[in-house]
Amino acid sequence: MRWGRTLEEGPEARAVVEEDPPRRPWALIAACLILVVLVTVLWVKWSGSRRDVARLERELTRVYKEAEDLRSQAALAQERSTKLEREVRALHAERERLLKPPEEKSKATPKPAGRR
Repeated sequence: MRWGRTLEEGPEARAVVEEDPPRRPWALIAACLILVVLVTVLWVKWSGSRRDVARLERELTRVYKEAEDLRSQAALAQERSTKLEREVRALHAERERLLKPPEEKSKATPKPAGRR
């Protein structure tokens, strides 16, 4: 039997009353299709964003490592610079001491008071 069809017995059997079949919910079908499209688009965007996040995390880790390497190189360079400055000052003082004339040396060094 089809929807809404009623069969009657007897001579009026040919008089079949047929009602409209129930309509399909086209609005619901369209909404579902739109939802499927939106979910697909969001999934693609989300997976792309996830890849971007992973790439950026790797890049950030690399940048932090490079920054730490540069900091350690700067600290070592500062230590070497300080050490070289001390050495230069010491060499300069030694040079000045050796280049002073002998009379300045005798004036600069006082004689012990207990000896005559």
